[in-house]
Amino acid sequence: MLLSVILELTSQRASVLPPHLGRAHHSVFLEWVASFDAPLAAALHDFEGAKPFTCSSLLGVTPTADGLSLRAGETVSVRITSLDAVLSSQLEAHLTDSAPAQWNLHNHPFAVAAVICDARRNAWSGSTTCEELAARYLVAGETPSPAITLEFAAPTAFKSREMHVPLPLPGLVFGSLLDRWNAVSPVQLPDDVRAFAEDAVAVSQYNLRSAAVRHKQNSVLIGGMGTVTYRALTGDRYWLACLNLLADFALYSGVGVKTVTGMGQARRIAERHK
Repeated sequence: MLLSVILELTSQRASVLPPHLGRAHHSVFLEWVASFDAPLAAALHDFEGAKPFTCSSLLGVTPTADGLSLRAGETVSVRITSLDAVLSSQLEAHLTDSAPAQWNLHNHPFAVAAVICDARRNAWSGSTTCEELAARYLVAGETPSPAITLEFAAPTAFKSREMHVPLPLPGLVFGSLLDRWNAVSPVQLPDDVRAFAEDAVAVSQYNLRSAAVRHKQNSVLIGGMGTVTYRALTGDRYWLACLNLLADFALYSGVGVKTVTGMGQARRIAERHK
């Protein structure tokens, strides 16, 4: 099962926290998993390649040059997603069915006010399966749109030719999604989807800004944030279906690098202009 869970958090005191808490959230998440399933936590930590989960930074508050300013009683949120059946089952059992009382980040105490896994309550949450996503476009006959708009709610970057690229270009975005899809789905898509995105998909609209994320050893990674509309210039129904399927998958998989530490938070949104 693919799962995206929102934890609504209430700040227990006023404080100024670092501007990006993705690494802190990743650490707290693995410690929490280890409290009820140590082998699973170790497997997630040691997983080779793109890990089958994501952890967001703090959502609902805009960082400034000084960091994240929080008031006592202020409500914010974090998001956890899972592409792994075992992890999803554990998240359902230990989050949605019996949520922890506290979720502390960077030694700052938060009370868990709500746990949401329902797109009707929060569009960044929900659950589905790879088979359901595939059936929606490849089997059921839902008409795939030639235009797809993605929202990048966290800095998003890609590794390409030994460089980090801070722009969500079509081939990089759909290539990243294709790799993650084929790593977890029983319904495999051909690598030609990547070539189609590179050769036949254009950026028709965008509203982007750059943002910096500080990582280990004080290194800084630049990523793009905002919205981008991609439009297929050609292609038959199958290629369009693959793009639409992957766009819906982005909510659960994240896009690009460092998705376990808060980068690459993405979802499909309705196109405003056709």
